[in-house]
Amino acid sequence: MVSVVATCYLLGVSTRRMDKLVQSLGISSLSKSQVSRMAADLDTQVAAFRTRPLGESGPFTFVAADALSMKVREHGRVVNAVVLV
Repeated sequence: MVSVVATCYLLGVSTRRMDKLVQSLGISSLSKSQVSRMAADLDTQVAAFRTRPLGESGPFTFVAADALSMKVREHGRVVNAVVLV
């Protein structure tokens, strides 16, 4: 369920719609605070990944990057953002 909520959160699904989704999965309800706690844990994991040291991974001869445009949740609002891959 955490995976479903995390995916919905990243896609900008409102908490009201998330509640309807989890009800269709057989769960009685999902509060806004539960979604927020799951999202905070996800934010912590993303921040740890983004700030991890790369020095011990070995010498990098090149860096490949690509980007795509996605809707993301930022400060409680859904906005368009460019995501580097």
